[in-house]
Amino acid sequence: MQETAVEFVDLWFYKPDGFEELGGVWPVRIGHNIAKDHYRNGPRQTPYGNMHFIRDGRVELFYGGKQVVLGKGDIFCKFPNTIYSYQMVPGDRPLRMTWVTFDGHQARDMLVMTGFSEEQPYRRGALDPDMEIVLRQMFEWCKGNSRKHRMTMYSLMYSIFSKLLPERDYEPQPTHNDWVRKSLDFIHAYYAERITVEDVAKYVRLHRTHLSKIFTKEVGKPPSDYIIQIRLDKGRQLLLESPLSVTEVALSVGYPDIYSFTRAFTRKYGRSPNGVRKQMAAGPGKEPDNRLEAETDN
Repeated sequence: MQETAVEFVDLWFYKPDGFEELGGVWPVRIGHNIAKDHYRNGPRQTPYGNMHFIRDGRVELFYGGKQVVLGKGDIFCKFPNTIYSYQMVPGDRPLRMTWVTFDGHQARDMLVMTGFSEEQPYRRGALDPDMEIVLRQMFEWCKGNSRKHRMTMYSLMYSIFSKLLPERDYEPQPTHNDWVRKSLDFIHAYYAERITVEDVAKYVRLHRTHLSKIFTKEVGKPPSDYIIQIRLDKGRQLLLESPLSVTEVALSVGYPDIYSFTRAFTRKYGRSPNGVRKQMAAGPGKEPDNRLEAETDN
């Protein structure tokens, strides 16, 4: 099977810069066509992900030793580096398609997340009026080359993925490890926001008492103690590596004031925040002048 000409095609190509390639996925090519009779494409593969939106007519898709006939309103995708071919099915209506090609280290994951698989790379009836609006907007914005045009293109592409997601995602029953991992992720992300164990429990959707029991068993200490540990460890790091005052350090790691931070810090490390900072300034093996260890905001 080889590629044959189409009656009409409108293409837009895009090459992201280094900054944009830091993202997970970006557009590579957008196009739409009206195919001539007997139009065929492939078999071939590309390094990109791709979604074809069938706007009219019918197409026969060949993939993994299988084939399926798709029609108006259906969508089929091509996974990166996977062989596909497709051809127009003769009929009264010409084949009209729009396609969006994208790249990035999340390209395959995005297709899987939205319900496609290499065993079934198509969705029936997914091209609804809302999706039509997004596709039209993409063609309007792809003509410009400003940063605003490109960022809008990114937004519209993610909107396509969002519209393909089911209203309620399937979530497997979480395990104790899942709850603990999510709790740790939350604590490490938001320890500076004065979070409580109740906030962590709400995030992982568990009762506080049940979470504390699981967390203590898996981590070796209650979540309340772990939050304190993270705050004080981060505070000590800032004291040793930054010019922030003790008050600024205290507020930066989630304490409401210098006094509560100093009390907790001294209990853990056996020396006040200023004492630790003076000890570092004195050098390894040297003791600072304790007479100067009065706690001040500096």
